[in-house]
Amino acid sequence: MIDFTLYPKTAELIDETSMNDQADQIIFLQKNREEAAVLLAEMHLMALAGISDSIPLRNRSKNESNYFYEEVNNSVHVFAQEQALYDFGLSFDEKFRYFKHKNPFLFESN
Repeated sequence: MIDFTLYPKTAELIDETSMNDQADQIIFLQKNREEAAVLLAEMHLMALAGISDSIPLRNRSKNESNYFYEEVNNSVHVFAQEQALYDFGLSFDEKFRYFKHKNPFLFESN
């Protein structure tokens, strides 16, 4: 059983959706432990490439960020995504600002 006192935003969302009796059945991550570890390691390497002096590495990092965005977005439950945004002090809108090209309809010019 997950101690949701450690995850206040997730606990709030579970209460709002009246899923208290089903909380232990929520699948927060669609990957197993090994797959998640590999994904985190790859993301870390790409983050390091993004701050390197090598222009080809920085370009590759920029392109790979799209892959990681999709991979994480599709494999993490929305409650866990909201908790992560809460932990980082970001709003849902700020998340999309980092990936404007993935959601162009949200940022159309007037």
